[in-house]
Amino acid sequence: MTTVSLMQGWRRRAAATVYLVVLGLTGARAPVQARQAVLVDRLVAVVGEQALTWRDVEVARLLGSIPAAGAPADGVDRLVARELMHLEVERLGVSEPIAAAVDERLGRARQRAGGDPAWTRHLQALGLSEVRAREWVADDLRIDVYVDQRFTAAAQPTDVETAAEAARAGAAPSPEQIADARRRLVQARRAALVADWLDGIRGRTPVQIAGPR
Repeated sequence: MTTVSLMQGWRRRAAATVYLVVLGLTGARAPVQARQAVLVDRLVAVVGEQALTWRDVEVARLLGSIPAAGAPADGVDRLVARELMHLEVERLGVSEPIAAAVDERLGRARQRAGGDPAWTRHLQALGLSEVRAREWVADDLRIDVYVDQRFTAAAQPTDVETAAEAARAGAAPSPEQIADARRRLVQARRAALVADWLDGIRGRTPVQIAGPR
């Protein structure tokens, strides 16, 4: 990610595209004819003091931080939410995950990408090192652990609430229907709690979205 200090005047340049000059395989001594401007990135948002780019959206999709599909604006919104949560776990000093958990999640991302050769191509296309990919995934795991610890228990319904929800399926719901009713209630309540938490973080964190929505 790029720091805001490198993005002064971002409002004026939000819709602009950042270009990288590739000097060719022979390095800086390459002739002018060999130089080529290549599109590499563009600013999409600033969260607190952290600038987010479209490349960050693609990294988040590759590593499973946000859904791989969806509209560009949805990807930006989800990345902003992820960054807000990341700021909070940094502030709270949430501990690093174990290496095996990072390996497992990276393995799943590698499989989604189509295996080792495709994975390597994706990393190279995004300018992402294996080390940075591990750090990114580790932060995702820290977020997941914190959210689970803080909100899953708080979202649990009472037996009476579960029974009332299950009763919608019939007068005598089965154990499977009761379990499903509990899952639905937990998911809905947990999502609401997380949304309220994010609203609170956003209320004290400047967020600017670059470009058209």
